[in-house]
Amino acid sequence: MRIVNLIIKGFIVTCIAIFISCKKEVKIIYQNPVVDSVHISITNASPAVSNLQLYLNNKFISLPDSPFKYGTTSFYSYIINATSYYPDTILLPYFNIAAGFQQIGFGSSGSNNIYGTVNNNFEPAGSYSIFITDTLIHGHINSVVLKDKVGTTNSAKSQIRFLNLSPDAPALDLWAYPAAGYVGYKIFSECGYLPNDFNSFINAESFSVIDAGPYYFEATIADTYNVVLGGLLYVESQKVITIYTKGFLGGSGKYAMDVGVIQYKP
Repeated sequence: MRIVNLIIKGFIVTCIAIFISCKKEVKIIYQNPVVDSVHISITNASPAVSNLQLYLNNKFISLPDSPFKYGTTSFYSYIINATSYYPDTILLPYFNIAAGFQQIGFGSSGSNNIYGTVNNNFEPAGSYSIFITDTLIHGHINSVVLKDKVGTTNSAKSQIRFLNLSPDAPALDLWAYPAAGYVGYKIFSECGYLPNDFNSFINAESFSVIDAGPYYFEATIADTYNVVLGGLLYVESQKVITIYTKGFLGGSGKYAMDVGVIQYKP
């Protein structure tokens, strides 16, 4: 009987040891941001830079998906519900840096050259999206820093914005056709190339509310019916979405005008 008790006790101790060792494997990658941290998202919308890499205050920073290819956005893995037995892993287009005045530089993998910099005072607990645009054909790249002002919506709504990041494109309108039907409405008007259009820049920091559901979106030259881009997109409820143009209206191949979509909430 004593031997049986020892076996049972040994089995219990072994189980506890296994449970503890397994529990240590769970790494809390993400928690609610502390007040002195900032969310940053980076999107490479410059067709001439296919391997974009970043520098923070002149020091190279390595991210899980860097260097960034043309038309891609930074994504970072986060664990939610980390204290539960079944934590979930999600991908979000943000990584954290310290709040305050920071310099973010942009270069190309394999080169020590920094093509451009962003100097900005990042507010604590804020969320920012940085877009790299233009092309080295013009001798430089441009960048735009947007403070993401996300509102609240009910369960049947989402939030969306439209950015014109095509350097040679005129101002654009965006039309939404619910359920890909024939009846649509203009959702954004007179969206100029963001680095050169102050009004478009100010409007781009906020998101507009849209009903959830399938849509066919068309980008047209402002105040005309000349379509430059179009495509289907299913807008799920309670999402935050950016649609942006990239490339050149008069370009071809990889430089041709195209569209990108970013979803900020899982």
